[in-house]
Amino acid sequence: MKSDDNLLPVRRINTFVFCPRLCWLEQVEGVFLDNHHTLEGSHVHRRVDKPGGTVKPPNGNSSNKTAANDTSSEATAEEQPWHSRSLWLAHEELGVSGKLDLVEDTGEGVVMPVDTKKGKPTPEGQLWPADRVQLTLQAMLLEAQGYNVTQIAAWYHSARKRVVEDLSDEMRQQAREAIAQTQACITHQSPPPPLEDAPQCKGCSLQPICLPDELNALRAQQTNTEGEKEKNDTTPSTRSGSIRRIIPVRDDALALYVQEAGARIGLSQGCLKITPRKGSDNPSTPQKVGLMQLSQINLMGGVQMTTQALQACLRAERPVNFFSTGGWYYGRATGTNNRQVHVRIAQFAAFPGPKALGVARQLVADKIANCRVMLRRNATELDNTEQEILQLKRLVQKASQAESPETLLGLEGDAARRYWSVFSDLLARDHETFRMLGRNRRPPRDPSNAMLSYGYSLLVKDCTIAVTNAGLDPFLGMYHTPHHGRPSMALDLMEPFRPLIVDSMVLLMIRRSEVQPDDFIITGQAVALKPRARKALIRAYERRMDELITHPVFGYRISYRQVLSIQARLLARMLLGELDAMPAFRTR
Repeated sequence: MKSDDNLLPVRRINTFVFCPRLCWLEQVEGVFLDNHHTLEGSHVHRRVDKPGGTVKPPNGNSSNKTAANDTSSEATAEEQPWHSRSLWLAHEELGVSGKLDLVEDTGEGVVMPVDTKKGKPTPEGQLWPADRVQLTLQAMLLEAQGYNVTQIAAWYHSARKRVVEDLSDEMRQQAREAIAQTQACITHQSPPPPLEDAPQCKGCSLQPICLPDELNALRAQQTNTEGEKEKNDTTPSTRSGSIRRIIPVRDDALALYVQEAGARIGLSQGCLKITPRKGSDNPSTPQKVGLMQLSQINLMGGVQMTTQALQACLRAERPVNFFSTGGWYYGRATGTNNRQVHVRIAQFAAFPGPKALGVARQLVADKIANCRVMLRRNATELDNTEQEILQLKRLVQKASQAESPETLLGLEGDAARRYWSVFSDLLARDHETFRMLGRNRRPPRDPSNAMLSYGYSLLVKDCTIAVTNAGLDPFLGMYHTPHHGRPSMALDLMEPFRPLIVDSMVLLMIRRSEVQPDDFIITGQAVALKPRARKALIRAYERRMDELITHPVFGYRISYRQVLSIQARLLARMLLGELDAMPAFRTR
């Protein structure tokens, strides 16, 4: 006997016919995202999702009467056509269960399932194949209960039209085959390949997770270049225009930062209410921010949050990140949004080994290449820069061919020494105060290092969110060795983006005089940012993360935060075997 947990939802079989990969991602990985199509669908279903009506059993005796019926009108009610909304049915032999939006009595003992769809029928005015299979299964569930079903129907809300089709044995057979194919699909350890140039992808809410065009392009690229050796330090890009940019260019939701010590965050009518500390030197009125307008909440230092507000953030899957006042990233509180166990199994299986080394090579080579680009853009007029840029180019090639993690670590150290010596001179051109005493931290010993450390802390927070959303364990990296409490995978992901996001941001802040020499606190050898400098740096960081960049491989423009998400998901797909190698990210 099958339990209810082992019965396939009819809706899942509809999804399989629509797209097998989408079915696998939802059923096996347990992921789901909303977009305007899913939200509109929920709005259209708001009435039929509410149970109601009367159910009349096949033998003709009413088993459930509405509150309007009474004993005096019972006989009359039984003779009238009936309907029922939101009716749950299951059948163990079929192995399916499902909720029927509407069941109508069409007279003479015949009933008809009617499903509500937000879209339109086919151009020929017929049911879509996925809808036909779903309704056929609903009809078979009714037949298993003893009802007579001869027709199925769908109400297409956008067209304001009901489409009715006669039920046939051929349709029943196709539905049974769809059940078997769906069961086979969800038992696989890896997802089906993505669709190619399919119209379904444009409206699919899971497109940012599935990445169909991106995966197909990378697979074709790796196949075409298999056995060939790269001749330069740039990544070959796919042909411009071959990849549709279906994902949004940036996330409309905003990151919230609360810095004032003693501030309190509560919940009020679905909004986060931020109340300043009593007796504050700069008192201000409480502010309300809609929770659904936020992508994350960042608490800097001694900020309080009520249990109700924290629970609301967890339910909405909005991560709450905790920092020290100085910017040290403690960790995060998040909901159960990381359900992709098989991704973590593949991640742990890859470390240590050739696959992990290949990822580490790519990340370090990308980092050195992007450091070189940073210097080429900003420091060509400095003495000895050309020599260092040439050496960095050679180190990119060596890192791509490193035979061990230890060799890779040495190459990265050599590249860092050369890069920071030039970068320090670059910072000191505007004010000698910002000259670096080499790269140092814990604690930083000069203003520039203090800004860099604070910026890297913000970046590792966003990389941790990206790798967690991709199903990866943030604490097991492919390059950074495991250490208790260190998000090694997040540090891996951020390596190529350090010069592109944080280093360039610090340079621009100094050039634009967004920070001044007196914006820092010097205590012994330690240097920390004053509140004004921290606010300026957070604003600059969010501007940078929201900035659009042309993806060097895919050719479309998206924000840096979206880039992090894509790179993390592509890394997960590589670990699962869908890609041969970790895709690079190098700017020109």
